[in-house]
Amino acid sequence: MKTKSLITLGLWLAVVASIATFEVYMGTANASTSNGTVTANVAVGNVIYLTVSNSVSGNVINFGSIFSGSHYDTNVIVTDNDVGGNIGANILVEGSSWQDATTSNTFGASNTFWSPTQLINLGTNALTSAFANTFITIAAPSLSTPYASNSIYFGVNVPGGTPEGNYIQTISFENYNASQGIYNKSSTANAITAEVDVQGTCYISLSPNSISFGPIVASANVPTNVLVTDSDNGGNVAASLLVEGANWYLNGNTALTNFGVSNTLWDANSLSTYTGTALSNTLATTSITIPAPTPTNTITSNSIYFGLGVPGGTPAGSYEQTITIENSC
Repeated sequence: MKTKSLITLGLWLAVVASIATFEVYMGTANASTSNGTVTANVAVGNVIYLTVSNSVSGNVINFGSIFSGSHYDTNVIVTDNDVGGNIGANILVEGSSWQDATTSNTFGASNTFWSPTQLINLGTNALTSAFANTFITIAAPSLSTPYASNSIYFGVNVPGGTPEGNYIQTISFENYNASQGIYNKSSTANAITAEVDVQGTCYISLSPNSISFGPIVASANVPTNVLVTDSDNGGNVAASLLVEGANWYLNGNTALTNFGVSNTLWDANSLSTYTGTALSNTLATTSITIPAPTPTNTITSNSIYFGLGVPGGTPAGSYEQTITIENSC
């Protein structure tokens, strides 16, 4: 009986093992997989960026040293960049008055001029104290070209009579898309500083440029009352007159010198008699001064009077003399 029982048990275990193996196999054959997606959204808005810089010296334009009454042509370039925006824009620009921080002297913003191209002369586009549309366009950046830029040129005219000094102006920029009504992002750089060093100078302008003593006989004279006016139309400091002359010569021929330079007299006042200081062939100071022009009085002047005595025995003929007048300041 014991032997029979052992055989039966062995068969039962074998059957159980077979069933277990079959169930494991069936479970693997019935497994499956699946996929899922997530949708991402972003709203890209229209945007313009603004960065301005002078190609030479960053955010500073230095016009250098300029005399009062003169100008610096429109050849200082400033580049306006849109780095990463996505719509086109126009450049808008405005400026402050020029001011000398040391003396508080000023001259107007409109003495600065802008242009889309380099010019020989300043042109007509005067800077104003309110933003003006230059219609200089910056193209829309793109994915393939994320950087867009354009240039604007500046020049300055220093008004006559502007006192000496170092003057500073702030030039501000905006980029604007009219169709979208969008300005540049406010966090970007939008101003540069312009500097000009106004030098002291005086100018000379004579009226008339020729004088006539009329017909004179030998041994006669014309009193010291022939007037020449010397004007300073745009300088900024006082000037002193210096004067010199050459010998009188006959009929345009300098070789035929007949009477000397000293027969001409000069004086600061009109005189009814032949008196005054004899002209010489070297520059002499006259103690005649021309006041310094100012922004409200840009043309100042003073006068010098000449007289002539013709030596006895001077042959008849047409004589000429060159008189040189200089301003020293």
